[in-house]
Amino acid sequence: MDLDSVAPPSPTFPLDAHDHAHGHSHLSDSHEHSHEHSPDRRPRKSTSTCTTCRARKVRCDGARAVCSNCQRLGFPCSYDDGDAGAWTATLPRRRVKQACLACHSRKARCSGHVPACERCRAQGIQCVYKPGKRARISKFHADRRSPVSQEGDSNRDDGHIDHNDLNDSDPNLTDPTSMATPSGQNFDIPGLDETFSSVVGRTFDKFFRHVHHIPMFSFLHRASLTEQYYAGKVDKALLLALIGITSCLTDMGPGLREYGSRCIDEAESLLFADYTRPSTIKVQALVLMIKHRTLSKMFPSAFMLLSIASRYATALRLNHESPNLCFLAQESRRRLMWALYCIDSTISGGYPDFSLWKAEHIHVTLPCNERNFEFDLPQPTEKLIPDSMTPVQPPPAHAEDVGSLALHIRILHLRRRICEFTKGVLVNRNISSAELQTQSLALHKELDDFATHLPASFQFSENSLRLRAFSPRICVFVMIHVWWRQCHCDLYRLGLVGLREALPRSALANIDPGFLDHCQRQCFDHSMAMAQIFSSMQKLGAKPVTDLDLAICAYQCARMLAYSYYTNAEKFKLTAESVLEQAKICLQAIKNCCFGGAAAGIMSDLENMISQGLKSSNSLVSGRLTPEVHRPVSSGMNYNIFSNPGPRNGLDMETPSTISTPNAEPPTTLKPHQPLVLAPDHSMTDAHFGHSMMMDTWNTGSPITSELSNSMPELQPMRSRSAAPDMPQQPEYAQSELNNAYEGALEGLGLDNGLDYAMGLDLNINMPTADWMRTDFLSGAAGV
Repeated sequence: MDLDSVAPPSPTFPLDAHDHAHGHSHLSDSHEHSHEHSPDRRPRKSTSTCTTCRARKVRCDGARAVCSNCQRLGFPCSYDDGDAGAWTATLPRRRVKQACLACHSRKARCSGHVPACERCRAQGIQCVYKPGKRARISKFHADRRSPVSQEGDSNRDDGHIDHNDLNDSDPNLTDPTSMATPSGQNFDIPGLDETFSSVVGRTFDKFFRHVHHIPMFSFLHRASLTEQYYAGKVDKALLLALIGITSCLTDMGPGLREYGSRCIDEAESLLFADYTRPSTIKVQALVLMIKHRTLSKMFPSAFMLLSIASRYATALRLNHESPNLCFLAQESRRRLMWALYCIDSTISGGYPDFSLWKAEHIHVTLPCNERNFEFDLPQPTEKLIPDSMTPVQPPPAHAEDVGSLALHIRILHLRRRICEFTKGVLVNRNISSAELQTQSLALHKELDDFATHLPASFQFSENSLRLRAFSPRICVFVMIHVWWRQCHCDLYRLGLVGLREALPRSALANIDPGFLDHCQRQCFDHSMAMAQIFSSMQKLGAKPVTDLDLAICAYQCARMLAYSYYTNAEKFKLTAESVLEQAKICLQAIKNCCFGGAAAGIMSDLENMISQGLKSSNSLVSGRLTPEVHRPVSSGMNYNIFSNPGPRNGLDMETPSTISTPNAEPPTTLKPHQPLVLAPDHSMTDAHFGHSMMMDTWNTGSPITSELSNSMPELQPMRSRSAAPDMPQQPEYAQSELNNAYEGALEGLGLDNGLDYAMGLDLNINMPTADWMRTDFLSGAAGV
């Protein structure tokens, strides 16, 4: 209280108790009048506190004629003590006695109106008041006037605190962002001067504007999530995971990407601290965390987190319909379940032992149209696998209102079956030529049926792409057609002689040469068509934020075109310049649309390929393998399929731009033929490839393997990070050759530098740089 130290303290009464003070006014007035002109009394200094601030017991700046407090609040201001008794108005109440639970949890200004405050009424959320300890809430609400001020608590300058209001708060309903958040744990953000709530607000805007359209993230409903967030009912782990994935895929400012990674770590810690209580929100957070780990090249973490998410989904019965819930809740659960299925299909890589979900075990229908989900319009949808299978009747064409997410799930389901088929053929090499061709053509027919039954609006064309160029829906539209092209390459690369994913030479020698030509034509045609899709996007200036899938497919596209150049350049009329141009288009597509460490690794490999160019060699003519072709490179140098450019004949290329059956007709009859003997040094087999493309794991006696074994230096096995520390050498008597129950117990999954082939993940798709025969990778160089 800023009062003059010399002047006698004037009696201060609350202005609303003026009637009580008026009874003593005559006595005090006569007393002051008797001493006003006393010669012994020192002249009193002018007071620096107005009567209003003195009554309110707040600091006054003493500004004349009106102090800043009274000017801001609209109160009468007077420095004459005599005027205090003349003003009989009661000061309006600046603060309500109790805030509702929603406003209290958000630390927001509550108007105190009943039955709902203005903030809750504006946001459409439930308004609940907690009864106080000193009065019944019914009497309190009945007798209380509605306050007239809408000024926030931050502008309040009095020191009064309603301790009863603080003590009555329910800690279980406290907003999750106010406790145990990165901002509350001193997570310093370089160059960032904003609160955690503002970061969450910007995250919501960025996520639903740029990231939500990615198929794996379409399970979140914006209106529902925003409402739950302002009601303080969103789990902390989900908020942190949203910040992490959004900062990874978009530019939220300096320091936010590193901050997002720390948010993912914090979300993982929160989840493990309470892992015994599954919930749908936790599964949503886990999906975001799994994708962030994958994009950041932390594949072991993604692999293990998927198992937890799948167990949660089973416990919550996400794979079953829940008719007792509203449409929005049911649809969100469906989308979440299908997101887990798609992630599992990618991680399993075609190996059933590593798959956690089968389509037969998912009893929910496919997702509905995006518009219906956004505006809460119930829509019946079909199942991925119908309950009653009628093979006689062909599947009907999809309706125009079919959801793009449902089509994306269907093409990924087809690719999963193709990968399981090809991996099964590679593992079990006893398949006959007739069976191989029959099953391959059956899967090819399913791909054609998928394209035939697409609605007209989903058929690929320059116009359909142009109409979606600046729409968020372009991401899933492009990926449906890119995956359709990639499925053909995955299916037919079994017959690409000498390719790592192909059958061994001994098996291909018994295959119809016409079928092998068909495989080469299919891979080339669909790779060129995929590059044409990327080129059309770049001409339109479309740069949607996409998942890692686009980077993987773009890399494989460039890889297939390089293989076609080395093996059938004259047949397909390819030149080194034309193939390099298509590879640059694939590289630009990755740069425009893909983010994260994994995409950066793929981009770096493709850049190295292009910089080295295409290598022409006399070995294609002589049929002999030169010593330089498969020589291991030194650590730190990338050896790729491109090298010094060389001339080729022809410039014309066929670039189909619509989903249709390629021009090359597949063999319809399986006629017997004489086995084709492929010499080990055949020009098609011994083309100049790096080992990431040319690793025939079946023929151990091939010239390639023998040359590698002679030229490879002795390499020490790479130690796992989880291995035990170096131990002193044991004496001879301690080195027993007896069986031990802990043999191999310290060996990890082999995931220290990427996805391991034994884990079931498709190295050829998810890890294009996983070349285990190269010195730099065997010595621990980083890979995708």
